[in-house]
Amino acid sequence: MHSLYMDLEYGISGDMFLASLADLGVDYTPLQEIFNDLGLNIIVEIVPESRNGFLGSKATIKWTGQQPLRNLKDLLKLVNTLDISNKVKGRCQEAFTRLARAEAVVHGQSMDEVHFHELGGLDTLVDITGAFWGLDQLGVKQVTASPVPWFRGKVETAHGELSLPAPATAVLLRNKKIRPSDHGYEIITPTGALILDQVVDQFCSGFEGVLLGSGTGFGKERQSLNCLRTFLYDYEAEPGEFTRDHIWVLTTNVDHLTGEEMGAFMEQVMHAGALDVILLPGIMKKSRPGSQIQVMCRDNELNRVQDALFQQTLTLGIRISRAQRVLLPRRESRTKLGRMHVRAKEIIFRDQAYIRPEMSSLLELADREGKSAVQIRLARNPD
Repeated sequence: MHSLYMDLEYGISGDMFLASLADLGVDYTPLQEIFNDLGLNIIVEIVPESRNGFLGSKATIKWTGQQPLRNLKDLLKLVNTLDISNKVKGRCQEAFTRLARAEAVVHGQSMDEVHFHELGGLDTLVDITGAFWGLDQLGVKQVTASPVPWFRGKVETAHGELSLPAPATAVLLRNKKIRPSDHGYEIITPTGALILDQVVDQFCSGFEGVLLGSGTGFGKERQSLNCLRTFLYDYEAEPGEFTRDHIWVLTTNVDHLTGEEMGAFMEQVMHAGALDVILLPGIMKKSRPGSQIQVMCRDNELNRVQDALFQQTLTLGIRISRAQRVLLPRRESRTKLGRMHVRAKEIIFRDQAYIRPEMSSLLELADREGKSAVQIRLARNPD
């Protein structure tokens, strides 16, 4: 499984992340052409650069012509028209919505009222889209990063001088693992913080696996090395080896929702990024029938899942706890059912491999064949 580790020693920005992926081998020319098919006249310039005798890449986003100041709805509509995969589109739209929510919190406005002085720029559009598109090109399934270095100083914004971290950056860094540092300038931009919020599955001091390559992306600042180093590696557990990670478990009790509302909630919380959700029936105070809701999610999805849980249920409180998971080794595979092949998970337990077909693949194949998923799953292989 391809994974990516980010060394955040000198921070992260959108252009630093793109440059580091380009240094790993991502060619952004096709994405530039996709943007320009919409008449945006964008140039994604990636050039080699050396600092302190250290070679890497630097990314610069340029465009010609006057561009309008776009709001959230404009950006979501624009992303939806790009000729990219639905998976990348969805992740981009979630990221822009997350940034809009952070700006709304900072300014005390609704998301529709927020004016995005930076978000409306094409550089941010390219940075965020390029981040997810680049990860997809590399086949990255998991992203980890070193703890986030805290920093100080001042920055000039459209609202005047502000102390660092910028307010939106501070909101996006909530629930991230932070460590102190001596940096006295903006080493993490709002776009960089958004990338951390959206792509990092776990913050840790290192990684374990087979190193495939490394990339270095330089930023605009010259006060220090100001680079992001990324490491592409493969991690596949040995047969029978357990792996561990940490997740958040959000729990609440409800007795005021209808069955239809509960069903809608489960769909919405999964859309917000939950790993899983379960309803446990029970009897609550005053002998009322009710349910305990348990939702699991990763670090970078905690804020969205929490918001969805409150919004969709209007529960009065949520209990949040950190839990460790023990995982069986697994990898993507394919298996033959009858005369047809479907996507599957191959899991290993005590040196024995087991194949479990993916339900989404079963349903796709069933739809094409005019059969049910049960017929596809139980079909005998021809002799």
